Amino acid sequence: MTERNKNGTFKKGKSGNKAGRIAGSGVTAELRKAILDKSPELLQMVIDKALEGGDVTAAMALLNKVMPSLKAANEPIQFTLAASKGLSGTGEQIVQSIADGSVPLDSGTQLLTSLASLAKLQEMDELTRRIGEKQMTLLKKRVEKLEQTLTPPGSV
Repeated sequence: MTERNKNGTFKKGKSGNKAGRIAGSGVTAELRKAILDKSPELLQMVIDKALEGGDVTAAMALLNKVMPSLKAANEPIQFTLAASKGLSGTGEQIVQSIADGSVPLDSGTQLLTSLASLAKLQEMDELTRRIGEKQMTLLKKRVEKLEQTLTPPGSV
């Protein structure tokens, strides 16, 4: 038998029922089963109320279950960018297109955000290239210094 504390409760981490609670033994499981058993009748009742009584809330609840809400979407836009102007020139061109009204503000903002992300990626590529070059230069200098140290004087 499991030991209890002085006040009659079980010790922490010790249970009087080692097998634990039986799955599905709670009231929630019974309620869920009852609703599931009656779901065709409940659904028909809600449909009838929505159609006959003009219950807009019930109709919306049903529609939301079978058809997801439409999400806002931007229409595709087309315009020509002069790639020769570089990133800042492209950004200026996007801002001008927003000002002219040929590109919607939200689409232009997304384009500018994408352009900024591209600039950061290019910056990271450039930094990686520069660091690689510096490491190679330092490595060559170390090799030359090591060769000078290992070469005995007058053997050249």
